[in-house]
Amino acid sequence: MPEKLKTLADFTLSHMHLNCSHCGRRGRYDVARLIEAHGAEMPIRDFIDTIGQSCHRWTHPADHQRCGLGCDALIYMFMPKPAADGYAEQMAQ
Repeated sequence: MPEKLKTLADFTLSHMHLNCSHCGRRGRYDVARLIEAHGAEMPIRDFIDTIGQSCHRWTHPADHQRCGLGCDALIYMFMPKPAADGYAEQMAQ
């Protein structure tokens, strides 16, 4: 069974910082305003896709020029903590 997508309501920081690892594009978004505008149940991935659609590298990717837009906080926010019960089992899946 696929894991449920993380939504804007699941984002625990007050601001979401997006950046592109390739071109340096970046932006800061107030999560409360995002929830007002898009709804709490909007998947974070869909929001990032919406922002990325204005990037030429996103809409016309080439092998050497793909868009690297993402949010670094997501890596740390949703990964299980190593000391948490069941960490090894989650990593094995």
